[in-house]
Amino acid sequence: MSHPKQITLVGLGRMGSAIGSHLVELGYTVHGYDTSTDTRNSAAGTGILVHSTLEDAITAVMGKKLLFIVVPSASTDAVISKARKQMQEGDTIIDGANSFFHDTVHRHNDLMNDGIHLIDCGTSGGVSGARFGMSLMVGGDKKVVDEHAELFVDLAVEDGYGYVGGPGAGHFVKMVHDAIEYGMMGAIAEGINILHEHKDGLDLDINEALKPYQHGSIIESSLINWIANAYQQEGYLEKIAGEVPLGKTEMDMEYLIEHENVRILDAAVLQRKLTRLEPSFVGTLIAAMRNQFGGHTVIPKKRHGQ
Repeated sequence: MSHPKQITLVGLGRMGSAIGSHLVELGYTVHGYDTSTDTRNSAAGTGILVHSTLEDAITAVMGKKLLFIVVPSASTDAVISKARKQMQEGDTIIDGANSFFHDTVHRHNDLMNDGIHLIDCGTSGGVSGARFGMSLMVGGDKKVVDEHAELFVDLAVEDGYGYVGGPGAGHFVKMVHDAIEYGMMGAIAEGINILHEHKDGLDLDINEALKPYQHGSIIESSLINWIANAYQQEGYLEKIAGEVPLGKTEMDMEYLIEHENVRILDAAVLQRKLTRLEPSFVGTLIAAMRNQFGGHTVIPKKRHGQ
């Protein structure tokens, strides 16, 4: 059986609406819901069939239900609790949030009491990835995941979808991905900060220095591209305070620090925490990268006199 062309999407913010728009372009009928009226109204212009209640968004799908949740992980339990009342044996929920993997395993076992399947889907690539093709780390019962594999292939960049293991494995692999990301972002920010500090003495052109970093170098990456993009936007970095806001994944990073041998991650998390005590240009650069790829909020730099 081919993948269902009907899907319910819960959470129509930046990521959710980008995923929905992507699927609509691929021929899916996407029913959407969000708690925010403004967000629903905004998403309605993208081809997503927006509903004013979660119940309506679920029951609008004929036959077996497929629910894709793209909400902050703190809201996942509330969405599942409400959604399962409209679902029955054989239906499937995909959790696309940054859920803690232990919670995912518990939810999987709990939903199986009603015969409802849970697939955990770690995502990477930011809003642009969600819109045009992202990286997907998927866990769950293999038979169930295989039934929906074409959906994941459709959403992913080429070769960007991996079935990584059983229930909880997708979110676990994503957590480790985020740990690596923390270390990479910290190293990039420190390195660019060094360039910045020697800019005047060596008459450095940082925009030019970033070109070879971006093309053909060992450190070539999306993160380098995003920091280069930040430099190319006039006045962008100057508006960002040198403080990295507390991220939604930081608690997961603390778990890894407590249970694994992760000295680089430990240093990267400490680096972020210190920017909240002593703002720095390193903090500005990390905040800029987070904003570039995920639209994460930045703290604006205060003007003199404020």
